[in-house]
Amino acid sequence: MAQEKVDLEKLTFKEDPHVILKNHKRTADPVEPLTTLPAYTTYDMAGFSFGPVALTEHCYVAFILNSIAEKKQVGLLVGFETAPESKAINKYIFQKYGKPVIIAAEKQLTDKNNKPYPGSSAYMWRNVRPGVTMVLSKSYVSENGKQTENTELVLINNDAKPSYVSSVKTVLDKIIKTYTP
Repeated sequence: MAQEKVDLEKLTFKEDPHVILKNHKRTADPVEPLTTLPAYTTYDMAGFSFGPVALTEHCYVAFILNSIAEKKQVGLLVGFETAPESKAINKYIFQKYGKPVIIAAEKQLTDKNNKPYPGSSAYMWRNVRPGVTMVLSKSYVSENGKQTENTELVLINNDAKPSYVSSVKTVLDKIIKTYTP
């Protein structure tokens, strides 16, 4: 059976994640760590893209839900775990959406041997569509002595509330606070 093509960038959050994921292996996560909300997560990327960037086996998608009871989609988190995918999504997002608000500027860091390496960074585009903000964060992991770029892209409903009482009013506030130095 051919896998249906899904451009994640075009999702309106009115879609049913069950329908989108019907032919994909997935897990139901009671709490997605960045947003604190429940999510359906899949590493089964067949047929998924974000705009022109095809998702590979080095990517994952979490469909962020408002609650375990209601299961209405309020966001999307897309992870790119290798440099080629990260570079492709970064290039696309910055070209299409233009100048972002910088939440955390990338700084040059040094390891214990005084060898420089890039630090993490985060960028935000408010209201990329009505009521939805996009945050892109880049970080680096060391694999076999080499720094590998990872990117997480979050689209979140501006009004989504965290799943527990906290000092922040919205999930977007929590995401911004997470990345703010």
